[in-house]
Amino acid sequence: MARRKTLPPALQQASNLRQDASTATTRELSDREYYNTRYEEVDRNHRSTTLYEVSTDLHIDRQERLWREYCDTVEIDPYHTLTKAMEGRIKNYFHWMCNKYSVKKISSVETYWHQLSQLYIRWKGRRINPLTLKQIYNFINGALAEEHGLDDSETDKPLLDAVDFVALLRCHWVTDTNVFLHERHRVQLPAILIVAGLTGSRPNALLGITYRDLDLFVLVDSTTGEKAFALKTYIFFIDTNPVFCIISHIISLACDDDAYLAPDMTPRKVLTLDVRRGLNCQQILWKEEILGVPVFRASVRTPNGYVISPDRELPYDQYHEWATRLAEETGFVQRFTTYCLRRATGNAINDDPDSNDAVRNLSNSTVFYRNYLSRMIRYDTQAICRGTRPRTQLIHSANRMSRLIDPRRPKDLTEEQSAQIRQEPEIQELRSRRDQLFRRVRDEFKFVYRAKGRPIHEQYVEAKRAVDRRIKERERELKKQIQRDYDATAPVQDILVQLGGDEESVSPVLPPPAPARYAFEERARIAKAFFDPPSTTDAEGDLKWRIWIADDMVSLCSRQEGVFRTARRTRRMRPDNVEADPTLTTVKTEPESESDSPEFVPLLLCQPYQCLYCLGKASLPLDERLRNLSSKYSLERHFDRWHRPFRPGGPCPFPHPDCASITLDSVMLFKNHAARVHGIKMSDKV
Repeated sequence: MARRKTLPPALQQASNLRQDASTATTRELSDREYYNTRYEEVDRNHRSTTLYEVSTDLHIDRQERLWREYCDTVEIDPYHTLTKAMEGRIKNYFHWMCNKYSVKKISSVETYWHQLSQLYIRWKGRRINPLTLKQIYNFINGALAEEHGLDDSETDKPLLDAVDFVALLRCHWVTDTNVFLHERHRVQLPAILIVAGLTGSRPNALLGITYRDLDLFVLVDSTTGEKAFALKTYIFFIDTNPVFCIISHIISLACDDDAYLAPDMTPRKVLTLDVRRGLNCQQILWKEEILGVPVFRASVRTPNGYVISPDRELPYDQYHEWATRLAEETGFVQRFTTYCLRRATGNAINDDPDSNDAVRNLSNSTVFYRNYLSRMIRYDTQAICRGTRPRTQLIHSANRMSRLIDPRRPKDLTEEQSAQIRQEPEIQELRSRRDQLFRRVRDEFKFVYRAKGRPIHEQYVEAKRAVDRRIKERERELKKQIQRDYDATAPVQDILVQLGGDEESVSPVLPPPAPARYAFEERARIAKAFFDPPSTTDAEGDLKWRIWIADDMVSLCSRQEGVFRTARRTRRMRPDNVEADPTLTTVKTEPESESDSPEFVPLLLCQPYQCLYCLGKASLPLDERLRNLSSKYSLERHFDRWHRPFRPGGPCPFPHPDCASITLDSVMLFKNHAARVHGIKMSDKV
């Protein structure tokens, strides 16, 4: 039996008992007074709430808005109707939802019903009647599905194995032509994917990793002295290729953040550390002020363009968009999410006979079997039945997502197809309404921004959104239709070509080539790592090669590419032609390394539609810094997209010694300075 514990003296301040200052500050309370006081405090501060995640609360809020919209349509009280759990009204609500919104699957309606029952708990304070729950579920799978033609097919749950993962990262570094807001995101994305593949963690858990969750150290090894990286309960070692090495990525990101407690740390210093004799490992500590900082962070807009936020973690929507875009560029036909990596890791651990019960999650396997177990039988049942040698590799190849990759498959619409969409009658009608509102705004206010806050401005903005929204919807529909048509015809054409016996036509289908020129030399060298791995027999050469790649990742984290949209009327000034221009002269200096951008000292007079902020941003490629746009309105659109308005009292952003000492106290002074000194016509919205 446990020993009785003596209650320590309770402080009067801790019990929140207000007494006169002249009395003693502390006194010993009786058990009755002490626990009655604690009870009153808890009862006063307690609020009966259900502990939901933030994302769950957002889904419940959305369901509440839909429920209120339905109740307003039929003119009934939303709170009274739901708290009384009227089955007829709930069924009628789902009929309304299927008619008003594009609901296609039974599982979606079941999710909506689950969220509506959570809203019932929020309003009523208790769960809904189990009989009502069952009857609504039966209605969804029965009458509702039959009337609205809802799909009850099981969702495909593909696994991303090692070969698929190599194809994904190869596309990211070698052939992907998409532009990130900041090049640090290009380093962060593969790091997130690698951690997801190694741990099988959920996306939100990955994006919330801070430096406090990481423990970097050099392990004692009598033969190699390998470096190990610990992420909570996972231990990782140096990979043979730094492109696939999570340690190299984390070391590079930490160097970019200056996160090491030891001063002036670089990838070379970290990767060459050893263990002092007599110690078992060498710890590498982080700075105290950076322990709570997320490793994978978002970008924020500033007057000088987009920069990496010092404390804001990367949002899931942004990461999901990048991962989906990368999978499409890779050529995956099946839908890719981070859960493809999570399922692959879970199935691999489940199949491993050496894993223990806790890791294999055998105590509660219902969730695993329902959500994560592969729908494909990954065993050679034919060999088992016939008693022959199993063809394991062939079975794995048949289950890969990369099995259906076809470099010829259309990935984007052509310019002609996009132009055809914009000529459709529905789009033309929406554009006509938008143009009419634009002319009315210009006639009345001269400039659109001056009409902000007026009803006509809201109508114009909504008309613009309607045009853009409908064009994007039609582009998605047309692209999916073109891809479906290709998937239905390409295999037949390939069969006919093979049966025709024409050897030239049966030539291999080559993967997409790498771009002829990368924006930065750092990415070019990282991409080369896929095709020119180091020698495994030369340890010193391998270490130098690994350090070079890590240095390139650190340098890439400070770069930025593609701040200008590609447009037909955009005029690009190439660095080779800069000296021939009479209004702008550059002085090129030899870079200290291949990764350094050429430096230039511009004259005060610029091209009329150049961006002053981009001219002064050393992280951009030189041709981006010298870009001259086609018109004042192009400069205005660029400024709205990439820069924040000028703040009075700041200096001119132009990179010239004469401008660094000038303080501009108002927006008008800034615009006058840009026009008189630099010859740049800033927009009215600056």
